Amino acid sequence: MARRVTAPVVDADLYGPDALVDSRDLFARIREAGPVVWLPRHRMYAMGRFDDVRAALRDDALFRSGHGVAANPLTNALARDTTLNSDDDIHTARRRVLMRSLGAKAIGAVEPALAREAQDVVEDALRRPHVEAAGDVASRLPSSVVATLVGVDGGSTRLLRWAAATFETLGPANGRGVRAMPRALGLYLYSRRLRPDSVAQGSWAASVFDAHARGELTLREAKALVIDFVAPALDTTILATTYLLWLLGRHPETWDEVRAAPELIPAMVVEAVRLASPIRGFTRELARDHEIDGVSMKQGARVAVLFGAANLDETAFPEPERFDVRREHAAHVGWGNGPHTCVGIHLAKLEMRTLLEAMVPRVQRITVGTPVPLRNNTLQGIAALPARFA
Repeated sequence: MARRVTAPVVDADLYGPDALVDSRDLFARIREAGPVVWLPRHRMYAMGRFDDVRAALRDDALFRSGHGVAANPLTNALARDTTLNSDDDIHTARRRVLMRSLGAKAIGAVEPALAREAQDVVEDALRRPHVEAAGDVASRLPSSVVATLVGVDGGSTRLLRWAAATFETLGPANGRGVRAMPRALGLYLYSRRLRPDSVAQGSWAASVFDAHARGELTLREAKALVIDFVAPALDTTILATTYLLWLLGRHPETWDEVRAAPELIPAMVVEAVRLASPIRGFTRELARDHEIDGVSMKQGARVAVLFGAANLDETAFPEPERFDVRREHAAHVGWGNGPHTCVGIHLAKLEMRTLLEAMVPRVQRITVGTPVPLRNNTLQGIAALPARFA
């Protein structure tokens, strides 16, 4: 019988200032230490190897989301009605409602509007001597198109601020999480005040109230699902797109390659999201005692499942930090995996693809300056990026 061992200890702050600016070194320590490690500062486990992370994401009977995916109990309690924080039949029912608006077929209907907006974004960037790539380019499609599709009157700026704060509170109850809580509560309270007559007819928000009218959701669930539209549809796509623009500025030869072969655009989007990994990771709760390669963990333990670490695992991705649009093993966990795969995956891919398609015939070169790193308990990436389109 295999001997049970305790998890290797990594005494580091996963949510500390250095790790939030650049998690790569800490992620490498976690991967090298073992399949699962103990983080004493957060009193939870963490896993960062690709195969283990993907297996955990696929095994929702063991790695549970129903008691929350945050690293603190308050956020987990407040978010219990969302799709992200659910399991089994409840999760399936909530996700089914969301996918009526966010599934591949439904998203295809908004492609013409996205394509028009993408062309405007690119033409505007080319007219200006300098742009801030995150705010002037990457955020334009999510802010203008998606905010309209959601169908609430919060305004794109306020929705962005609320969404970023919501991700901040998914970390521990550290200074950042505590300071963000009032803003995150703004989105929570706003969703609680929503009514069928306060959202745009035919909008995504209206679709969840329609599902309530059909008896598919409780009214509380319907209001909470508006958060499921707002939070995932903004920050993560903006961060992935900004990182992609930074990569294109750093690797002009890759941009030349894709301009010559536009059929590589979908692969470029996938590879950029792997490298960006806009969500560092979520936590899960163990449904029962479990072992990974002899390392034992107890029922009820919290486990940080680190997407960003898994996507840089050199055993899964040779030369993992290389930007390679022809990478043979391209599948990653940048959008999660398994039953909880990001509901906005089709929208994110379409937004990034339409932007690149608008750029290919118009933009020969992107010049980028020094990026300003984002600091957020759950999100990672570039907060601001000076750039020039030519």
